[in-house]
Amino acid sequence: MDSFAILGLGYTGLRAIRALELDLPVIGFSANTRTDTSKKVDFSQPEAIQKFKSEFESSPFEALIVTFPIHSLATRDLLLEVLPKVARRRWLLGTTSIYQRGGDILETTPKNSDHARYEIEERFLESGGKILRLCGIYGPKRNPGDWARKGLVKKNKRQLNLVHVDDITQVLRRILLDRKDTLPSELLLSDNQWHTWFEIFRFLEDNGKIDPRNEEESDREDAFVDSSLIRKFLPGLQTKDFWGELEKLEELP
Repeated sequence: MDSFAILGLGYTGLRAIRALELDLPVIGFSANTRTDTSKKVDFSQPEAIQKFKSEFESSPFEALIVTFPIHSLATRDLLLEVLPKVARRRWLLGTTSIYQRGGDILETTPKNSDHARYEIEERFLESGGKILRLCGIYGPKRNPGDWARKGLVKKNKRQLNLVHVDDITQVLRRILLDRKDTLPSELLLSDNQWHTWFEIFRFLEDNGKIDPRNEEESDREDAFVDSSLIRKFLPGLQTKDFWGELEKLEELP
């Protein structure tokens, strides 16, 4: 049976591997986080990348997903060189913040060429890789209500684009199983729902979860991430209702 790999076991990667390994032949790789079936590989070290190549080059993975930002590694050039040799299909998790603001954001929206991820992601695409760009990730232990309580966000009417970590896992499963390689090279994933920080603050205030705050002006240009394309290629894809999930995270009756 063809095997799969998840590189990086951070917040998203760890939750994905724990769900996917229940019924798929998938191996997780991380420098620090360990599971019962994962392997330790520090992709910031050239020797580790070369060893990774030697181990899997003769029997490549059917598909591989990189969950960490490659551009942040000093070994990024070497890793880009090795990935095509150890996997037939390669995906990278990116961010929708790379797109220019102004109107709805689609896969065809121009990117900011000065974004830190831009150059390395373009090279990843040129090498035959594909990118799934994500909105703000929330879920267990990553509660938007906590961001409000800690003062990390402001009470304003700016559109907020989010996606639940479980929805990401659902999509990663279907990406791994896309053996005919039918998906476009760039896809966006959001919950495709309209919500603002103003509404979230009001929800928290009305339920006694935060003291009332004054509304503030937004310091960023508004933009809605339209993830309708991925839903065309993955029929039946359902993303979680944000308000229902926020009630669970806030432990409301």
